[in-house]
Amino acid sequence: MMTNIARKIICCVASSLILVSGTTANVRNSPIRPNVVYIVVDDLRPELPIYGQDYVYAPHLSALAARGLTFDHAYCQQAVCSPSRNSFMSGRRPDKTQVWNFLVNFRDVGPKWTTLPGVFKKNGYLTLGTGKLFHEGEPANGDGSHSWTNVSVQFNCNTSSADPPGHSMSNAFYCDPEMISCTNEGNPSAPHPRWCAIANTTLDGVGGDFADIDTLDNALSKLDYAIKQQRETNEPWFLGVGLRKPHLDWRFPKPFLDFYPAVEHTKLPRHAVLPPGVPDIAYHSVSRSDNEAKLWDGWGYIDPWTPMRNSTVQAMRLHYYAATSFMDSLVGKLLAAIDAHGVTASTIVVFHADHGWALGESGMYRKFHNSELSTRVPLVVAVPWMPSSHGLRTRAIVELIDIMPTLMDLANISLPMDEPTTIDGESFAHVLADFGGTDSVAAQAVSQKSVAISQYPRCPQDTTHLWRSNWCEKVDANAFGWMGYTIRNATWRYTAWFPWNGTLVQPIVAAAPPRNGTGGFYHELYNYEHVDTSDFDSFDTIEVSASNAAVVAELYATLLKVAGLGPFEEHLR
Repeated sequence: MMTNIARKIICCVASSLILVSGTTANVRNSPIRPNVVYIVVDDLRPELPIYGQDYVYAPHLSALAARGLTFDHAYCQQAVCSPSRNSFMSGRRPDKTQVWNFLVNFRDVGPKWTTLPGVFKKNGYLTLGTGKLFHEGEPANGDGSHSWTNVSVQFNCNTSSADPPGHSMSNAFYCDPEMISCTNEGNPSAPHPRWCAIANTTLDGVGGDFADIDTLDNALSKLDYAIKQQRETNEPWFLGVGLRKPHLDWRFPKPFLDFYPAVEHTKLPRHAVLPPGVPDIAYHSVSRSDNEAKLWDGWGYIDPWTPMRNSTVQAMRLHYYAATSFMDSLVGKLLAAIDAHGVTASTIVVFHADHGWALGESGMYRKFHNSELSTRVPLVVAVPWMPSSHGLRTRAIVELIDIMPTLMDLANISLPMDEPTTIDGESFAHVLADFGGTDSVAAQAVSQKSVAISQYPRCPQDTTHLWRSNWCEKVDANAFGWMGYTIRNATWRYTAWFPWNGTLVQPIVAAAPPRNGTGGFYHELYNYEHVDTSDFDSFDTIEVSASNAAVVAELYATLLKVAGLGPFEEHLR
């Protein structure tokens, strides 16, 4: 099973292009109105068996990939929770939602916009959701009745203050369990209060309280309700399920550690510091508060050019992998329930993360970057009636904003005629299309999309050390310092860091790439031509903008066009 998933690749060949748009996805044996299970997880990088990393234990995602298509090059639009989720749940880029941090949400600029679940609701679907899909409170109440069907099973959540942590629902109108901290767990093996393996528990979580298990239980209840309603009324359904792991805290049942070697045998990054030539503004300091700074200092963190203590990095990686395995087990239970109900053949399943994660490669940790590590995400789309895509991988470049129009195509639904603004995503349904029943490498397709765009703001407090304390989490957009935009094609990643005009709330952009460092402008370039993306130590290790001026000019122009950047400020030159 794993061999078929990991080895078969759909090559990008233009002559095999099949275009499918609107309601023309006339695929053989497809239901008139298929069901959809939409699974979103948090902080998961594409480090899984389905991407060639067999040392991570995730058999249930391998099983899903065996009946779906795995995307090697799927990218988020901003590598942090709320902006990314406001983006892909609305099908619009951060510059359109104007959500770049945690102060606003897309409803502030688009009160009548239709969302991903909302378009299904407006087309006659029962829409139910649970867990972290939108970022909590952004928008309010998980977008409430804008996105979700107003039935008791959707909004009647357990909010008793007497419940132990993990069983209470912090958002009573949406059912999003509170995260539980590792603090005071009393686990001597955990060097940090934000990761811990909970002893005296089973793989099923018996013996402990886990927020994601509450989300799963809520999802299974809603699945039962949806299928019962469908059998009585023939109403199709959309079920969104948001799992928090492997987001910090890395808190999971201790038996998941048994799938991995001891911590001292955990692989370390080969390139543990920031490469030469990378501008300071590209890096994000791990420290955001005095308390957190003290923790990182205690592990031996100094700066991005000094390797952190090996034992700490190994502990980080081990607990991250185990949290990933815990998440995988919950996905498996959800897929088993779909199978048990007998609706697998009529149900599309989509699985992806909101953004990636760095575990010490090139001196980077966590997310908050425009790097490949932060922006690239796992994506699996399983369409039962498109068998030629099953168990394969594609190099087609897609963005998370493309999921909304793709599902619309696959379900033969559309946005309302009076939708206030267009969505930014493009359907990749044609990449999944049936090529006549073959599952061979000869079944080839390409996406219409040749590049992916992501972005990230910077708000450095120390202008002499732009990498330090440059977090914009609670900074008004008028006070941003920089906005970085990154463009990824099949061969290159180019990132431009533009100084920010707080008055106009937009980047200061020149018509052609300024010299590096001119007027506060910085850029970076990385070559992926001979890179194995399953090896996270093999890319973003050499910054090559100085020796590739023609490539820089071409990608800069493409970036301005695709991202819609301008007007131009020639004084930057």
